[in-house]
Amino acid sequence: MKFPRCGRLPGTALFLAVLGMLTAAVCAVPATAAPTPPPRPMTTANPNAFALRWGNDRTAQADNLRKVVNPGGNRITVGSMLNAANRQAHTQHQTACRNNAMTHNGALIGAHAVAYYCLDHADTVNTRWTPQGISGTEDAQPGAGTVNGHRAIVFSWHSGGVNQQGTGTRLSFLDRATNKYIHVLLVRPNSTGTDYSDVSTHAGGIVWYRHYILVAGPTSGVRVFDTNDLLRLANNTKASVDPACSTGFHTSGPHAGKYCGRGYHYLLPEKGQWINQRAGTRYDSMALERASGQSPVFLTSEYRENSVGRVVRWPSSRMTRFSGTIRPTTAWHQPVRDVQGAFSRGCYYFNSGGGPNHNRHLISARTTGNKATKWQLGGRGLQDLYWLRSANQLWTLTEPPGAHNRFLYGVPRSTCP
Repeated sequence: MKFPRCGRLPGTALFLAVLGMLTAAVCAVPATAAPTPPPRPMTTANPNAFALRWGNDRTAQADNLRKVVNPGGNRITVGSMLNAANRQAHTQHQTACRNNAMTHNGALIGAHAVAYYCLDHADTVNTRWTPQGISGTEDAQPGAGTVNGHRAIVFSWHSGGVNQQGTGTRLSFLDRATNKYIHVLLVRPNSTGTDYSDVSTHAGGIVWYRHYILVAGPTSGVRVFDTNDLLRLANNTKASVDPACSTGFHTSGPHAGKYCGRGYHYLLPEKGQWINQRAGTRYDSMALERASGQSPVFLTSEYRENSVGRVVRWPSSRMTRFSGTIRPTTAWHQPVRDVQGAFSRGCYYFNSGGGPNHNRHLISARTTGNKATKWQLGGRGLQDLYWLRSANQLWTLTEPPGAHNRFLYGVPRSTCP
């Protein structure tokens, strides 16, 4: 999504000081600054404006890839992958992490964050990959919200810098017990399930549901991946984790006879796609609402700068049918522009960020009664939303690169207005 670039500018020390003050005025929204334009009451929209058709099915091919690529054709569990996590994140309890987030124009100043993660330095400053969506095991499973005994957060990245799109999309799985995480490259099987290629999508929103991970693409729809098909290239005689080895099976050259993935130790093949059937509709973020005694509901929302987008609700039974054409049950006009993430629980919650007004707000809004709205300041560059229900916190992440810019963080889920 679109955010201003905030950082050091070239020139003399005096010039830097003056420009630094000007940059801070633009990038550090005062704690008293309301969203622009101000929130308005939510109104009903037409759910029939949205439709998704299942297509490009690769279920059999993904399963065959797992048998061909993995040692012994075995399934690789998410738990074993998390046990092999090779990057260290830090929490607010580490002084350096806390200082980066909360001083020197840190992105979380004023954001009411009660918990947050700082990523490995190389990922924090990386301009070739940009984080977007967020979900976790508490979306994936009811009750304790664990997968293979692990409590984890998953977040997505698109290749390319902010406002750019390169080749490739990846997920990062972060184990909340160890604070270690690992990158997983998304791939698309070929028609025979013997080879694969890079997946390139914005991945603005994701949901981990059961053993599926759904990834939103702005105009294309929703891609589906199955963690039962995880591919392990590390410690695999049929594969190479050389970063110089491009994605796919190599028939010649120094990696002849090897499966590669640009140095990634794990790959996740695509199962298929929910293809957007309506021009002008968007799938910029995703979330899951779980309520006791009710079937889970998927939410997708639109990012629009010059008007309000819509948030729509999809029954989980439809979204996981993987056949035919499906439509949402309900649609609402959002109360604000520039929506990067949406969630519902009693009322709706929206992350509004970026755009021409440089918003950075978490807004809550009712669709019934007086249809009131309220807001609070969020992190600079805030994105998708994930409900960590065990702590009743709303989690998101911040997009721009830099030690003072890129974090995963949670805030208490406020009461409805």
